[in-house]
Amino acid sequence: MKRLVLPALLALAATGCMRSRASLIRPDEEAAKCELVQTLMREQVPQQLLAGLAVDGRDAPSQVLVFVRRPEEAMLERLFAGDEPTCGGPNYKVVQNITSDAVVLFLQPRVGGYIYDAQRAAPDELSLGGEAKGAVMKSEGGAWVSSSI
Repeated sequence: MKRLVLPALLALAATGCMRSRASLIRPDEEAAKCELVQTLMREQVPQQLLAGLAVDGRDAPSQVLVFVRRPEEAMLERLFAGDEPTCGGPNYKVVQNITSDAVVLFLQPRVGGYIYDAQRAAPDELSLGGEAKGAVMKSEGGAWVSSSI
């Protein structure tokens, strides 16, 4: 029986039935993350940052990079796990790596939602975020509701 396990696993891998971590991401999870980002991008500070990029003549749509900060675990991770998130709005798109000046959102989990910071950054000038600019929480109806601090 043990001799059959390895050939069976190799056969699954060869036919593409084994999945990488990225391929296990459910589309509904990515859609919920996108709704969160779209809610945040309607807030005053991110809108001001997008307007500043437009005034400076940056190509539209502007790039947006989103991180989740977990200070208690000393972690900073990307919100979207896939290589190319399919999230955006009329004047921005979410990316995994910025190639020009962009808006960077930092989310820190809180009960029922996140606090967030939004900054303008260049590829060679990323920070770990600063002071919280606002909070976002799930409403009873399931929609994200944000507020500025």
